[in-house]
Amino acid sequence: MSSQDFLWIAIGVASLAAGGGIAFACVRLGLTLKRLDKTLDGVDRQLADAEQPLTKTLTHVSGVAESIEDLVAKVDKVANAVTAAAGAVAKTADAAQSAVTPTLANLVSVVAGVSQGAKTFFRSRGHNGSQDEG
Repeated sequence: MSSQDFLWIAIGVASLAAGGGIAFACVRLGLTLKRLDKTLDGVDRQLADAEQPLTKTLTHVSGVAESIEDLVAKVDKVANAVTAAAGAVAKTADAAQSAVTPTLANLVSVVAGVSQGAKTFFRSRGHNGSQDEG
């Protein structure tokens, strides 16, 4: 046997070993995928059992969300009405103040004038009496 024969035998043995390793890896991968398939079948069954309660819960939550949206819309309407009423009250108060302020100022002026007139009248009478006696 020549050295070339040994080389071809070594290449054949190495190829056979590599092929055996690849075959072993493929068999192990097949077994792993088989177990994964069984696990996924179990998960599918569990999810199928949970589907109906989840659907019922989601339907209920959707109804609650719609009720909350309706309630928020009503609260928004009430808030807008309160804002409008507050604006009307403020305008009414401003109008009342504008109507009352000039009248009140005139009344204060009249009272001040009468008070000043009374002071002047009574002072002048007091001086006239003092002058008559002296």
